[in-house]
Parts: sequence; structure tokens; C-alpha cells
Amino acid sequence: MARTQQAGRVWRAPVAHYVLAAVFGVIATAVLSTISGLTNPGGFRPTFAITALCAAYPAFALGVKMFVTGHTVTVDAHGEQSIEVRWMERAGAGAFLDVLVATTLGAAALLITGFEVQAVAALIGVAAFSVVDVGLRYLIIKRQAS
Repeated sequence: MARTQQAGRVWRAPVAHYVLAAVFGVIATAVLSTISGLTNPGGFRPTFAITALCAAYPAFALGVKMFVTGHTVTVDAHGEQSIEVRWMERAGAGAFLDVLVATTLGAAALLITGFEVQAVAALIGVAAFSVVDVGLRYLIIKRQAS
């Protein structure tokens, strides 16, 4: 039975949804741990236990997200219009141009020098540069707005 309190904005999910979330967490953890244990030739039990410890929290959290949050979290109808979203969009747009210029200059430098870089290292570098660039731009935009 769902309990709703409009004034305080507190909602409770039906008990069955909490049970479903717990059951999902147990089953997901058991399946992942069993697969991990069966595929490790070193020993089933230690692998099962370590995987269960690592997978339990994400599995239960996913169960809560799937079955409970629909009753307990309200979605802001105008959330996409928040100032933080606009700051993030501006930061992402600026970072895109930075990454585009940096990648072009880097490719030109590699072409001229003849230096070789592994593709994985280059992609990790571009991804790391992108994340740092967006984060710094966001902080700068946020500070300028204050």
C-alpha cells in the first residue's frame, strides 16, 4: 500500500517494490558471482566471494533505481532549463572546439615529426583531455556567474 504525503513531498513505494529491489540485487549478485567463479580456473570460492562483495552494492542500487525511485523521486518538469545545464552545455561546446583544435595540432605534429603513438594511448589522451577541459570550463563559468 503506497503512502503519499503531498505537503511534505514524502512518498513511499509499496513494500512489494522494496522486495523486488532486494530480490533483484540478490539474483544479480549471485549470477555475476557464479559466472565469475566458473570462469576462473584458480578457484571458485574465492572468486565467487570477491565478486559478490564487489557486485552487491551496484546490484542492489540498480534494483532500487528500477523498482523504488519511480515512487520516491519526483522529476522536475523544467529540469533541462536549469542554469547548471546551461553551464554544462556551454562548457561542452567550448571543450569540443578545444579538443578539435588540439587533435588537429597533435595530428599535424605527429605527421611532421614522424613520431608514432599507439592508438589506445592517443584515444585515452583525447578522452582525458576532454574530461579535464569540460570540468575546468564548467568551474570557470560557474565562478564567473557567482
